[in-house]
Amino acid sequence: MRLTKKLLRIVLFCLCFPLTLLFAQESIVYVAPLSTGFYHTGMVIPLSALFYKAVDSDTTWSYKGRPNNRIFDVAFHYPSKGKYMALATHTGVHQSFDYGKTWRVTSGWRITEVNHVAYDPINPDVLYCSSPYGFYKTTDAGKSWAKHNKGLQSINAQFVSSFIIDHANPHILYCSTEDVAYKSTDMGESWQKMGLRIKHIRTIVQHPKDAKVLAVGTENNGLYFSNDGGKTWGKRDTGIFSSTFYTIAFDPLNPDIVYAAGFQTGVYKSTDGGKKWKQYFKGLPVLDIHAIVIDPQNSNCIYAGTMGQGVYRSDDGGQTWNFAGIKNGFISAIKIESF
Repeated sequence: MRLTKKLLRIVLFCLCFPLTLLFAQESIVYVAPLSTGFYHTGMVIPLSALFYKAVDSDTTWSYKGRPNNRIFDVAFHYPSKGKYMALATHTGVHQSFDYGKTWRVTSGWRITEVNHVAYDPINPDVLYCSSPYGFYKTTDAGKSWAKHNKGLQSINAQFVSSFIIDHANPHILYCSTEDVAYKSTDMGESWQKMGLRIKHIRTIVQHPKDAKVLAVGTENNGLYFSNDGGKTWGKRDTGIFSSTFYTIAFDPLNPDIVYAAGFQTGVYKSTDGGKKWKQYFKGLPVLDIHAIVIDPQNSNCIYAGTMGQGVYRSDDGGQTWNFAGIKNGFISAIKIESF
């Protein structure tokens, strides 16, 4: 009788145990640094590579390869035939087709100072990248590249600082430039100006659920949001005492929560979609932040990449921060992938 009751309790526990815990995804955080320390001519160049570790791990960081000394961005694509990775670097686009075991430059010597890279979500042979010289695209996994600056007429417009692929329609792309923000409806073949007439746009992001909602961070002009796919824009600066923003992140689980940071900002947080903001910097040794990412499995877990002080992590939704590794690192991008 006792055994029967024990078995019954075990069965009930299994039935009630959350399936999300049984099949929980592992999150891996990747960090792309410009450098991992100060150096000058004659010094040994500090190690710079794509660093990674499990979000739930307290172990030291590992790294994949050592392609060069400045990494601006990282992108992933995992088709059934392999695991593609790409790095945006000052010497071009480096790709790995075996999940980071081996790397090679696939952009040739003509494309340099690459600041952003992204795979087409459907076809991994289609890869985009941007630089101060324009927008580039390959359709054969990097064997050949074409520059697509149609519509980006001025030199300022061709200085592309970042771009995104519309998550609702991969034929639509958005880019931020030294001129204004642009939109493409033909997979980057040509570009048209959007409604925002603010110069020196540093970053552009999209709401994770509502594809019509966009946000940009500017140099000296603050934050702007659009609710109609870029036709009209409004400045949102209630509670903000800064003007230059390099990174914006929507919480993927609750997109009303938004983080933004940049030059001398610390970390700003909004809980109402950007209408009002509050500044947080407790635990941060510097206020210059170039990257923010939120764990898609845990909204309270946020990583921030600083300029010169490495990676910091918050486990309370950005209110306090603790050192998370890569001492003295100048961090340009942080991404989290869940498997």
